[in-house]
Amino acid sequence: MNSQQPAKRKPGRPKLQHSETKENILRTAAFLFMEIGYDSVSLELAAKRCGVTKASVYYYYSNKATLFTECLSYVLDIAYQSTKTILQEPLPLKAQLKKIAFKQMSNAHLDFESLMRDASKELSEQQSKQIRDAEARLQEVLTDAFQQAIERGEVSAAHRPLILAHLFISLLTMKNHLNLQTMPLEEIVEQAIELFWQGARHSAAKD
Repeated sequence: MNSQQPAKRKPGRPKLQHSETKENILRTAAFLFMEIGYDSVSLELAAKRCGVTKASVYYYYSNKATLFTECLSYVLDIAYQSTKTILQEPLPLKAQLKKIAFKQMSNAHLDFESLMRDASKELSEQQSKQIRDAEARLQEVLTDAFQQAIERGEVSAAHRPLILAHLFISLLTMKNHLNLQTMPLEEIVEQAIELFWQGARHSAAKD
């Protein structure tokens, strides 16, 4: 009698396929949320756009709030990594900010705070915290960059680095306004950063 057992299949390929499917769902759903808003997205629509079954989406994400949380965390992490990489380049801060703005505004759709406001009714406290923590990482890396620029004399010491970081992040949503969508992105970025930089360079006005 042949007692040899059949060779076991290597588990690597199925795991890779699962990973690719999950990444596809996450990336596609993130774009949907940013494009059409929280209320307009369903797991069925996400599945249709991904070319998978609704059951496949449910396999990874139990409900829309969970999918949204992972999508926003995913988008913010990409923004963080991209911003951090650009800030490490040997360029003046103003040039770095232009590169960051152009890259982020190329992908901008609905305003982040609008998305959070619409989703808040379905998000748990932990889910909201997860997204806000991911947002805070982006704010922190920019705050550090502005602090270093102040120490180098590139930016006025009259300004708080945290406020500059928040203002810059807010500036990145400019292209979402309808009356700006027909303008060349290069022009929007050039003028927006120039105005922002003039304010950052000068001391705060006194009464």
